[in-house]
Amino acid sequence: MLNHHQKQSKETINKLMRSGIELFSKQGYSSTSIDQIVKHAGYSKGAFYAHFSNKEEFLLKLIKEGIDFYFEDLKKILTQEDCDLLNKFKEYSMRLVNEAYEKGSSPMLLQGCMVSNELPQIKEKLILQMEEWRSFLTHFFQKMKDEGIVGSPLDARTLATASMALFNGFNLQHFVDNRIQIQDMLSVFVELLQIQEPNKKG
Repeated sequence: MLNHHQKQSKETINKLMRSGIELFSKQGYSSTSIDQIVKHAGYSKGAFYAHFSNKEEFLLKLIKEGIDFYFEDLKKILTQEDCDLLNKFKEYSMRLVNEAYEKGSSPMLLQGCMVSNELPQIKEKLILQMEEWRSFLTHFFQKMKDEGIVGSPLDARTLATASMALFNGFNLQHFVDNRIQIQDMLSVFVELLQIQEPNKKG
């Protein structure tokens, strides 16, 4: 149970993050200042620096916030015995596709990638973050290969890299042209992995 101060702190962070996502999406990361973010959220600069050391750390928080839950969900699957790995994977993947875009995390990931060459701190942290995601997906896909769910001849790490490229690619196209449906990526994803439905094995 959060106390009053913790609730206020959480509300401040959420408002700042919503403000950042809105302004970064409209103006771009480089053209948006901390002053603009706090003014748009209705706070002072002190409120920003009480929770974030700089704008780079703030952007990385925006990226992680709407994507990390997916990996936490997948980790839980691996610890459960007799879990329906395939259907849980599909369910959580669709949730990721929808929520990461709705929360603004996937567009912020695109922003981070676009400015990373100009900002070494963001580039370094993005490399580490994406490798963490890639390593976990590699482990997860290997588990699915071992259970005969993934039929692709590609190795698990290549599949993890390709899956992340697919996620970013669909989000980029949807960001530019919303007629491209990000939900369509799941069927492509299933084909990429060459998913073997239980009743189709053997």
